[in-house]
Amino acid sequence: MSYESEHLSTAIQKARVQMGLSQRDLSTMSGLSQAQISKFENGMIDLRLSSLVALFRAVELEIELVPRMCLPAVQLIVQGARSQTTIDPKLFSRAQLAFDHVLHGLAKLEQRSKEAEQLREYTNFLSRVRIPAAQTKNFKRWIRHLERLQEMPLNSEEIEKLLKRTKEFEKQIDHTQLNESLPLRPAYSLEDDGYDA
Repeated sequence: MSYESEHLSTAIQKARVQMGLSQRDLSTMSGLSQAQISKFENGMIDLRLSSLVALFRAVELEIELVPRMCLPAVQLIVQGARSQTTIDPKLFSRAQLAFDHVLHGLAKLEQRSKEAEQLREYTNFLSRVRIPAAQTKNFKRWIRHLERLQEMPLNSEEIEKLLKRTKEFEKQIDHTQLNESLPLRPAYSLEDDGYDA
C-alpha cells in the first residue's frame, strides 16, 4: 500500500472510530463488505475511487482535489471546522434524558452524602459543555453507565462511581478542547512560493 493509500485508510479508520461505528456499521452505510473495509484499514488492499468516495461519504467526509499551494490554507479551515464539530443531537438527547432520570432518582433519596451533593452540582452539566465529536466513544460509555443506573436502586457506592465517571468525562472533554484550540501553523505561506494571484 502506498503512502497516499495509507493516509486515506488511517483517515477512514479514525473517522469511523470517532463516530462510534464498527466496521460492520460502516459496511451497511457504504455498501462495501466488512472484509473489504477491514483489509483496507489494515493496508492489505487499495480501493477503487468509487469505493473510497462511498466510504468517505459514509463517515461524513469528502474527497476534494486542492491545488498544492492552497493546501496549508485548506488544512487550517478543516482544523477550524473540526473544533466546531460536536456530538450528534440524538445522542445528546439520549444522554440528557438518562442524566435527568438519575438526578431525579437522586432527589428522591433521603440520604445526604458529599458525593450526592457533588453530583447534584452537575445538574446543568450537559447544557454548559460543548462535547467534541472526538469524545463520542467516551460519551457513549458515560450514557451506558447512566442507563444501567436507571435499572437499579441508587446507593452511595453507585453515586460515587457516577460522580467519578462524570468528573473523568469532564476532564477528557477539557483535554480535547485544549488540544483543538492549539493553532496549526502552515509549513509555508502562499507568499513564500512567489505565487502571483
